[in-house]
Amino acid sequence: MIDHIIKTINETAITNEPFEHKFINNIFPDEYYSKLINNLPKKDEYIPINKSGTVTKNYAAERYMFDLNFENIKKLNKLQQETFTELLTVFTSPNFFNATSNNFKDVIKKRISQFTDFEKKLIGEDKFEFSIQAMLVKDLQKYKLGAHTDTTTKFLTFLFYIPKNLSQEELGTALYKPKDGVEIQMGEKGNYHATVEMTSEYFDIAGKVPFSPNSLLLFPRTNNSFHGVEIINKQNTERDLIQLNYYFKTKT
Repeated sequence: MIDHIIKTINETAITNEPFEHKFINNIFPDEYYSKLINNLPKKDEYIPINKSGTVTKNYAAERYMFDLNFENIKKLNKLQQETFTELLTVFTSPNFFNATSNNFKDVIKKRISQFTDFEKKLIGEDKFEFSIQAMLVKDLQKYKLGAHTDTTTKFLTFLFYIPKNLSQEELGTALYKPKDGVEIQMGEKGNYHATVEMTSEYFDIAGKVPFSPNSLLLFPRTNNSFHGVEIINKQNTERDLIQLNYYFKTKT
């Protein structure tokens, strides 16, 4: 499966606007995708993300998560264990990390060359180490997320969309750019996160990625990677995705 995923990513061109990203269709082999969507954990096996310790407590209450790590996977039934062990083996592969990050080597090199003093102190200037976070995500009705760049230590973001059909296409990730004349100032920690109200005031939607089955939105974190989610207005909606993040390890 890893060869299929890497080949599919490599063969997809980078879109440069409003920031460098790739939107990739048919990211998983068809047989695996069918197994994946039919073996998601039950809703009550997810926890509210604002109680997980991975985000602030005032984060949107409509997002739920299931932490994808080898220990947590052992809590699932046998077929689920096989399904998600195969997936996590790909995510933790050095070949996968190197291949995906190499797609954005110029963007990443530019970002590192422009590290602020804060970033240099937090992350370093070379010989970086990295950590991984993978989770199943379930967003419910009324979930929304304002324009943000992601945290300073984020390196690469993968959003694997895993709906069963095309009925949720309009619920994809919104890609933003600042309105003409608006200059966005990063926070003291080098990131930016707008409220939904601030987003409509300061940003235009430059595009929206379709929330289509078996697809992936992939991008490196930069000071321009403004993205978010418009409010989900569909009743009884469960928006399923897999979120994979690679982070720079902070210096101790």
